[in-house]
Amino acid sequence: MDHALYHVLEPSREYDVELTTTTGQWPAGLRGHAFVVGPSQPTALDFFLTGPGMLTRVDLATQRWQTRRVVTPDLAILGALRSVLPPAELAGLLVGARPAVSHTAPHFFGDRLLLTSDRQRPVEFDPVTFDFKSFLGGVDEYPQVGAHPLFPGVQTTSHPVVDLDDGCLWWCNIHLRPRGNSTADVEGPLWVVRWDGSGALESWHVPGARIVQGTHEVTVTRDYVIFTEIGFRPEPGSVAGRNRTRPHQPFTDIYLVAKRDLTTRRVGGAVPVAHARVPYESFHEFADYAQDGDDITLYVAHSNGWDINYAITDTDTVWGSGKHFPASLRGFLPTPVDASPVGRYVIAGRTGEVRATRYFLEPRRHWGTLLYARDLRRPALERGRYLWQAYWGAPPDSLVSRVVEMYRDHPHRVVPVDQLPAGGTASSVVCIDLETMTEKCSWSFPTGTIGESPVYVPVTGDGDVAPGGENGDGSGDGWLLVFLKHADRTEIQVFDALALDAGPVAVATAPGLKIPVLFHSGYAASIRSVDTGYRRFFADDLGTAWRSLGPTVRRVVADVLDRLG
Repeated sequence: MDHALYHVLEPSREYDVELTTTTGQWPAGLRGHAFVVGPSQPTALDFFLTGPGMLTRVDLATQRWQTRRVVTPDLAILGALRSVLPPAELAGLLVGARPAVSHTAPHFFGDRLLLTSDRQRPVEFDPVTFDFKSFLGGVDEYPQVGAHPLFPGVQTTSHPVVDLDDGCLWWCNIHLRPRGNSTADVEGPLWVVRWDGSGALESWHVPGARIVQGTHEVTVTRDYVIFTEIGFRPEPGSVAGRNRTRPHQPFTDIYLVAKRDLTTRRVGGAVPVAHARVPYESFHEFADYAQDGDDITLYVAHSNGWDINYAITDTDTVWGSGKHFPASLRGFLPTPVDASPVGRYVIAGRTGEVRATRYFLEPRRHWGTLLYARDLRRPALERGRYLWQAYWGAPPDSLVSRVVEMYRDHPHRVVPVDQLPAGGTASSVVCIDLETMTEKCSWSFPTGTIGESPVYVPVTGDGDVAPGGENGDGSGDGWLLVFLKHADRTEIQVFDALALDAGPVAVATAPGLKIPVLFHSGYAASIRSVDTGYRRFFADDLGTAWRSLGPTVRRVVADVLDRLG
């Protein structure tokens, strides 16, 4: 049968449609706004990760779905140059370029909507109109920057984090460079970045942290800002996911920086760090904000053998059969070649000692830790009770032979290579009890579909009947939304968040609605346009170097800067 996997790279479209409930009844108390973002397709580099963002907002009370292309000054310049420059000239101009694709995650900082990606500064957009507002921090506010006359590169993280007590935003700045003349290894420094929402960025160097792959998520506790190394190998000799030679590291390095050292007096200087290492590579993590003494509790969604910096090409073959992959998957990522646990670690903040470890792992039923949803209300952030983890699954005949061999000798392999699920494993979503690290409930999606980008929607608290709600403290009282890909459409499925095994209470879609690639999602109870007065101008970032480029380029840049700053 046809599978949604073979349609993930179809061309992206903008939408403004009303959803129709096709199954069940849309909950009367389902309100607020769900946001989700992903890279537009097709891409100029024929690699799914490189497309500029497509931002979607679903207004839950009215069931209105809007999807629009993300526009920033640098993306506007890039788009205009593609339409007027010969390909060879454009390719030369783009060497070393890092435009802000803004395709990975939506985050809210109060009323402010931020879009992110690992290789750019966070960008603020209007949550109502989707209009560009500002980059966070001028290029000159970051200590590590890759110079370019049009697209200066600032490597940060896709997941900044709000501090519950200080009200600030934490993220980081790194700059990975080839190690010597190596075509396989990179390394770079780590800087902690703090922003109060209005002033200049503050940053601190962490010389005890050696970053060799990248940072994707930052988390925070009462006393610590925490960074983990992502399972993603950026080989200098690999372009757009091709010519990969090595697997990523089979462990996760964790760096804990004490807030007591991140003082105004030490801004721009060096601060100490504690280091921990746990088995299995990873993409995402979060911590309980509350601590037990100096111990922190960290949850890590591991990503064994899931190499998202590998692009399927016309020479790749299906593991076990030797067949070539269909053209529709060229430029997409491979299916993970091992099962992955979700880990719960208790770590001593001052020393990095891992004091306790527990795992959730069900490889026969749940394959490919994709993305998760959390309750982002303060009590749940203080001490998490539930995690809603989506699993990509293993579609039939989707394991890439080269990737299987690359990770065959993984020192922490869960499923032996000769037992890999070549026949397929369904996509699923699981509610994990974080106290016991066991499954509370789960749902497997129909054959041929992929469930992703879950969104937890809490009850409104204004008299609506709450689903679940067995705990008495509000934790878990709410709905879980999952974006479900079929071969011919995209749906939203709505679940009682604590009774996934009962199946969706409502399914909604619209004629022709089909979103190719989706990444992270988020939720806002309400949205409004806010003028905070904060602005960093892209013209200031570029300076005057662009004026020495050719006349066509100068005209394009001048026009965009006149319109967007």
